[in-house]
Amino acid sequence: MNRANGAERTAAFLLGLVALLVGGGVVALHRWRVDRPVLDPAVLDLVDRHLPWVRVGLVVLGLVLVVLGLGWAWRAARPESHPDLVLDERLVVTAKALAAAVRSDAERIGGVSRARVRVVGTPALRVRLTLRHGADVRAVWGELDDRVLVRARRALGVAALPATVRLDLAAEERERVR
Repeated sequence: MNRANGAERTAAFLLGLVALLVGGGVVALHRWRVDRPVLDPAVLDLVDRHLPWVRVGLVVLGLVLVVLGLGWAWRAARPESHPDLVLDERLVVTAKALAAAVRSDAERIGGVSRARVRVVGTPALRVRLTLRHGADVRAVWGELDDRVLVRARRALGVAALPATVRLDLAAEERERVR
């Protein structure tokens, strides 16, 4: 329903954890063995004996990391899809039409001052309602669930139409003194 950030969060967490462990290891090694270099002399000898291969490996590793970073950035920056709903081979309900119909129904609920609806994902609805000051939240929620969303599912002929609902409370209207 929300933009799928699970993979990005997991990758960022793992990258941060690896960086933390490497940094902590270097600090611990430096603290406990002040007289020794960070890399063991045996490792440095191995690197010296196979220097061309080590360089090629590091360049390839750097290129792979650059490609992964660019792919990650591209995935995070690309816009969300707003899919149309194909009901029949000749009947397609556009995302805009579905969003406008649900928004119109949601704005008729008592206590709602404004509604924003977006169709995202597989499709699913992302509904944002701004409630008037003093609106009964339970009544608005019940009417949205029992009337608006049921009507949308029935009109589309689908058993399930997932929806994420965000309720915003409007500030109290102030009286202007003239």
